[in-house]
Amino acid sequence: MRIWHERRRAVLLAAIATVVGGLVAGVTTDGAHAGDGPYPDGIVVVGDSITARYSDDEGAADQGWWSFVGRHFDADVRTFAQSGSGYQRQGNRCTGDVFADRIEAFEDPPSVFIVEGGRNDWSTCRDGRRVRATDAAVQDAVVSYLRLARQQLPESTRIVVLGPPWGELHPWEMRRITSIIRTAAGREGLEYVSTTGTLDQHGRTDDGVHPTRAGSKALGDVVVAALSQPAP
Repeated sequence: MRIWHERRRAVLLAAIATVVGGLVAGVTTDGAHAGDGPYPDGIVVVGDSITARYSDDEGAADQGWWSFVGRHFDADVRTFAQSGSGYQRQGNRCTGDVFADRIEAFEDPPSVFIVEGGRNDWSTCRDGRRVRATDAAVQDAVVSYLRLARQQLPESTRIVVLGPPWGELHPWEMRRITSIIRTAAGREGLEYVSTTGTLDQHGRTDDGVHPTRAGSKALGDVVVAALSQPAP
């Protein structure tokens, strides 16, 4: 009788662990469907609201650029994104985190690791409010994070740095921040993918910043084109 109870307890604990594991995974990541594509260990995206605000619902108005990419390559996609965040700016009204705080993104190394961000790094948080960030502050944060990614990920992981997707607003900041990120990626020997022109066309953002479905599709197409080529 005691053996029967112990076996029943073991089965119950295993079932609970499975349910809890599924709930925890669902809190932090979104996933496209895994398959037999060229990236068997999946894709990880660290990003801002251009990643965080969107879903993996095929055909939906809010289908994310990363969803288009994952479905094209039949690859699982895990996202670690927060609105308002960046390389050096905290998200969620200066109470959130920066990219480097998301250490869990480096666990279970993927086939591809994509950094989508920089759009918010024109400013930084100081005393709970946003002030304009200096070029030096942005550069230090970008270089530091890219080096962290190289240290934490194996050589087999393809690291891709997206030029920050920019809509119609703030063209000067677009040139400034994009130049800093492009230069930093080049100096660190990482693959840089330009997104210039993806979101600044009519109908591709709903507020000058965040992509419509057409904008997400255009951004996804740029990433698909890059990942369809051998790593440089």
